[in-house]
Amino acid sequence: MTFLPLLIAATDVTRQRLTSGRLEGFTEWWQGPLTLLAVVGVGFLTVWLYRRDSAELSPRLAAGLAALRVAALLSLLAAWLDFERRSEHELIFPSRVAVLVDSSASMALPEAASVAATATQPAAPGSETTVVPENAPAGAATATRLARAMQLLEADGLLEALGETHEISLWRFDAGAEPLVVMPRRGTSREEDAARPREAAVADAEPAAENAGDATSDDATMRWQDQLAASGYETRLGEALLRVADREPLDVLAGVVVLTDGVTNAGVDPRVAAAELVEAGVPVLPLGLGSEQLPANIRVADVAAPSRVFPEDRFAVTASLQQQGFGGATVRCELLETQGDAVEGGRLIDAVDVRLADEGELAAVRFDVPGLSAPGRRTLMVRITPQSATNRDDNERDNAQATEVEVIDRVTEVLLMADGPTREYQFMRNVLKRDESFAVDVLLSTAREGSSQDARAILQAFPQTPEELDRYDVIVAFDYDWRELDAIELSRLERWVERESGGLVLVAGPVSMEGWLSASHTEVIRKLSPVELRNQPRLLLDAPASREDPMPLEFTADGLDAEFLWLGDSRVASQTVWGEFPGVYACYDADEAKPGGTVYARARRSDALLGTGDRDPVFLAGQFYGSGTVFSLGSGELWRLRAIDIPAFERLTTQLVRHVSQGRLLRGSRQIQLLVDRDRYALGATIDLRVVLREDADPSVVPRCEIVTPEGQRMPLRLTADPARPGELRGSFVGGAEGSWRIEAALPSTAAESPEETTASRRIVVRLPDRELKSPKLDRGSLEQLAGVTGGTAHFPSVQAWTAADTRAIADALQDRSRHEFQSGAIDTDFKESLHIGLLVAGIGLLCTEWILRRLARLA
Repeated sequence: MTFLPLLIAATDVTRQRLTSGRLEGFTEWWQGPLTLLAVVGVGFLTVWLYRRDSAELSPRLAAGLAALRVAALLSLLAAWLDFERRSEHELIFPSRVAVLVDSSASMALPEAASVAATATQPAAPGSETTVVPENAPAGAATATRLARAMQLLEADGLLEALGETHEISLWRFDAGAEPLVVMPRRGTSREEDAARPREAAVADAEPAAENAGDATSDDATMRWQDQLAASGYETRLGEALLRVADREPLDVLAGVVVLTDGVTNAGVDPRVAAAELVEAGVPVLPLGLGSEQLPANIRVADVAAPSRVFPEDRFAVTASLQQQGFGGATVRCELLETQGDAVEGGRLIDAVDVRLADEGELAAVRFDVPGLSAPGRRTLMVRITPQSATNRDDNERDNAQATEVEVIDRVTEVLLMADGPTREYQFMRNVLKRDESFAVDVLLSTAREGSSQDARAILQAFPQTPEELDRYDVIVAFDYDWRELDAIELSRLERWVERESGGLVLVAGPVSMEGWLSASHTEVIRKLSPVELRNQPRLLLDAPASREDPMPLEFTADGLDAEFLWLGDSRVASQTVWGEFPGVYACYDADEAKPGGTVYARARRSDALLGTGDRDPVFLAGQFYGSGTVFSLGSGELWRLRAIDIPAFERLTTQLVRHVSQGRLLRGSRQIQLLVDRDRYALGATIDLRVVLREDADPSVVPRCEIVTPEGQRMPLRLTADPARPGELRGSFVGGAEGSWRIEAALPSTAAESPEETTASRRIVVRLPDRELKSPKLDRGSLEQLAGVTGGTAHFPSVQAWTAADTRAIADALQDRSRHEFQSGAIDTDFKESLHIGLLVAGIGLLCTEWILRRLARLA
């Protein structure tokens, strides 16, 4: 195994050691014994000569003279042996325990077998219901599996017990594994720990490990709790164990403690992944959380509907149903149009009888809605009713779920801008032109007057007034030369995005970017871009025809969650289509997003072409700019999707344009606007929102914001002003419960306004990822097998009563594997010089004394 240490701390103990440079310089085995024989021989000869020479002297004087001569010879011997004093450092590498905490979405489920009591227990007004007491996911029940894990670590003293003997390396894992913090042994002072030499982290260590890895930092100690949130869409325990085996020092690793519900739904089998730990003698001690027996329950797991439709247009609403303990049952599933979140009543649109799928599987239900007439936001609710009373549903609150549909009576106005008719421009124009929900105008800077384009109108110049520009919802610029616009026009464009909720798509290209990036008055476009644009651009592989190997697109976690980039009806279906896409041949060389930007995909470049160590360039990125949305593409090559699937390209085009236009279509009141980046989130994800006020809003009037959880609880949300953008406030919360959430923002009235509040609202859906939905119960068998393979023991705190003795038993089961190493320091030259001077003085003194005594005794 390649040894890749993760911030190993070693205690340094220093002591002095005296050595002989002459003896340590011997290279042959016989040199030492020969030296010893020579010393013994010289000593014997000296004594023999003095015994013969001083036969007539008194025994005391004879012995004294012999002793003086031997002492003088010993001083010479000491000088010849070349004694040296070195500082020897004893490095004590402390024993370590890796603690892995499952942060997948299933850890946000209730720990107990029945959730009825927990789900129906009301919360105090304004209180936070938390997974981690210090950092609460809104709406999450307090008795979640992750909350139990935190209780075991802190309140039940597991970290404290392990810290008595071992250093603790704390990790989180779900679809990936990430080190959070390294905690020193108890009793180690912060001064001592800060003085410890620390080996560098490996080059590919995550930023979180670099920021939080130093256990001596108070900030790091405070942050590790904040980073534990149940939001992962997969559970890959096998990969986590492989990562630990690769990153942790196995020679001092005493064991691995895993807090999880045991459901590994992707990746390597944990028992296979633990082979390296078994070889190193490292036991795995799983702590299983959750229940093996889930409550009997039927629920609406998800409802999908288009966010915007046109009056009287047919559309489909799809719901996913899941059951536990109702095997083979049939339920009545209804689609209703309701007022707000009211479960009862409403206008019945359609109803079907559905036979439920096997436990853990999803049953899909499709409703074809003939159309909605009146414009505005409409609430559609899917509701289920069991047909049989033989089984009792332990949680009837999840038998209904609502979604919102915006009925709009206007088309999306799109302006396409380009220097010339590139392929990307032509294919996007054709797709939007064929869709009746879009109206397309074009502006080609190189087109001559009277030229024809398949569009509603051909502009000869950029809109000259704010009113003309305000006609458009989206502007798509294909490698446009922004030097064609003067400073006033660019300022008008920025205000249209920031204050009028305009949507802007910037497509990079090799023709015009180099020119306009160096122009001073185009700084506005660099500000609007979600990626950092340098003045000296480099377009990677900017001659597609000359390259044979494309750069595949690698999606980030945000990109995988972004439904407007899905090429299928689900994440898995979308990834399948994207997996067939070979990639792009060019991408603008920008590898960093703005602080408020979101990277959705990078173009993975070849090390053989561009070397190693550089970050991949950003291909897809977006950001909110004021109340508008700006999206960037690294090059105009999405048309290459047509070679894989033409409908997929058309779907991506329309979804992207509608996503960018969301600010215009959903802006509602001009007094206050509420924006979120998408309508659906994974359970446990952080939901960021922004409230944008009009330019002339009274700064003393502070809007208020509330969150309505799926249980109907209202929770206030604190908003903070954005110092960089006046009139904009930000807030965030964690979606800690499945279901439909509503966010409401209200601007209190003033004396000059209407006595009624101005409000804005958005509805979002929080749901478990598909893989976490399938089997959310405790997998006791796999955890016991993992413990048996590695020589550890499995514990189940959710099943048995947990005591301090159980905590102590886990700590005692892990042996101290501290390692000691000795390292020699530099030679003490001052000591060596002083020793040699002393030996020289001693030798001369002894010989002089011997000579005087011999003269007095009248010896030769």
